[in-house]
Amino acid sequence: MAVKSVDGGSFWDHLEEFRRRIFIMLITVGVFAATAFFFSRYLTNFVTSTSPCELIALAPAEAITAHLKLSVTVGIILASPVLLFQMWRFIAPGLYRTERKGVISVTIAGSLLFIGGAAFAWFVMRKPALLLFQSFETGNIHGAWSVAAYIGFIGSFLLIFGTAFQLPLAVLFLTKTGIIEPRTLGKYRRHVVVGLLIMAAILTPPDPLTQVMLALPLYILFEISLVAARISFRKAKSASEQTATTG
Repeated sequence: MAVKSVDGGSFWDHLEEFRRRIFIMLITVGVFAATAFFFSRYLTNFVTSTSPCELIALAPAEAITAHLKLSVTVGIILASPVLLFQMWRFIAPGLYRTERKGVISVTIAGSLLFIGGAAFAWFVMRKPALLLFQSFETGNIHGAWSVAAYIGFIGSFLLIFGTAFQLPLAVLFLTKTGIIEPRTLGKYRRHVVVGLLIMAAILTPPDPLTQVMLALPLYILFEISLVAARISFRKAKSASEQTATTG
């Protein structure tokens, strides 16, 4: 895959296209979030039941704020296929016609990775991270977490992991567009590991456990995507050589 210049269209045309895509994304998230809000009592009861300590509301409006935060998080997760599709459609004009046919497969792969990342955060990361935070509540420190803060933490946790799990698509995009070769990525593997640790430190709470627990699956995904990129690169190179020989 290679990026080509987009002819026929001013900066304002592309800006208008970007605005239109963003509007569709916001509307989609809004519709899913509004739908989730109707079930927010059940969703909130389920999420708050996972807290290792008692949750309290520190202000009159905090309970409804918690419901709204959870509804928006659920809305983003449910809307993720549409969000990825819109982002890909915005990029697609800069690609060749044959490469635009992968929009559905990219959307499906990205959606599965996003949901997989959120599921990993919920089923694997959530409990040890919360227990770690709670373990520092010693002496005169007694845990009484705010319900809105807890819901916000869980929501951010899921969205961060879902977004971070898009790494394979980023690697494949970079290699298929010719920006970087798989061999180069493999050569600078140690630098990639440092970069993943830095990214994990930025995205996660400031403790080593959650940083490593995010960086480790990202590194595994990086290695898997690197293998896939090498296979794809070899196939594309072989096809190009055959075409040149035939010509």
